[in-house]
Amino acid sequence: MKNILIIVAHPKADSFSFAMANTYKENVEAKGHKAELLDLYRDTHQQPFFTYDDANKLETDAAMKYYQEKITHANEIVFVFPFWWGSFPAILKNFFDWNLSKGFAFHYVDGRPKGLLQGKRVKVFTTTGAPKFIYMITGANRRLKKMMDQQIIAFCGMKLDGFHIFGGVDTSRKNTDKIIETIKAL
Repeated sequence: MKNILIIVAHPKADSFSFAMANTYKENVEAKGHKAELLDLYRDTHQQPFFTYDDANKLETDAAMKYYQEKITHANEIVFVFPFWWGSFPAILKNFFDWNLSKGFAFHYVDGRPKGLLQGKRVKVFTTTGAPKFIYMITGANRRLKKMMDQQIIAFCGMKLDGFHIFGGVDTSRKNTDKIIETIKAL
């Protein structure tokens, strides 16, 4: 049985991001896995905008401890968010800044980073308003995947297990049924 942590970064609780996250959660639970969904916008352990005096001596507060324990116990971490302004929502970046801290998610050995979250698999589900091919021809999809994989996931010792960009998701939700079926098949 896997312990799966699903982290959603969308300000609207009735968003398609939550529909995808809940579908994935239900699907893995039906297969006998344990899954927990964290809503970064409404979680009781809200973290303020990241600031520090010394990044090498960052004090672990109660919220960091809470989130780091969730990360520690997860075999699989799933990030679900809309692809906004060429990246993920700021609240997810803030989550990374606070919780994937030096000493917890990585450290340096002879001046080189070494990830400490070995054995964890990561999946990413993100949506775009424009058709997917627009993001493909501009290179935006490749940039997001490379940045997340190399500079966050692999840097912390984790392994990217799936990167899914679903395009053309707008307020009309024309293709959402197809996307939900794709998520159910994973």
